[in-house]
Amino acid sequence: MCDPTAAHAALAGDRPVDAFFVDPLTDTPALRTVRDGAPALRFYAPLALPSTGAELASVVLDDTVWVKTSDGQVHPAPCTPNEHLWWGDGWGDKPSEAATVITTLLDDLGATVDLREHWKAPRGLTALLEQQTKGGRTELHRHTLLHARMTQPRG
Repeated sequence: MCDPTAAHAALAGDRPVDAFFVDPLTDTPALRTVRDGAPALRFYAPLALPSTGAELASVVLDDTVWVKTSDGQVHPAPCTPNEHLWWGDGWGDKPSEAATVITTLLDDLGATVDLREHWKAPRGLTALLEQQTKGGRTELHRHTLLHARMTQPRG
């Protein structure tokens, strides 16, 4: 917990806030508010994850894309300010942004993501993310992600 900063105020907007936090590993501001009557955390996605020598162990799809590392850390997936990370049926929206982030982190956990050419994401990885459904928690392990990245989707 911490005292609020200007970044917290921008993140909160006009929502009521219960508590203010700063992630000690990334210095990312976060806060606890209420969404649909239940406590919810709000935070900015980092642009990159700490480079600790670990590798991406799995990705968890649960409200946002979470990254679990081989050294036991859990982080929100990095994202650029003008993009969003999507999976499942996007009614025309494709999860190529999430696939781009995941493929980048599979190669280098500390890399800064670049989503300018997200449509070039591996098609197999994009197809895997399209098959996932929203509204539930799904964990995709490293070997599943690597296999999908090397696979060409059918059809």
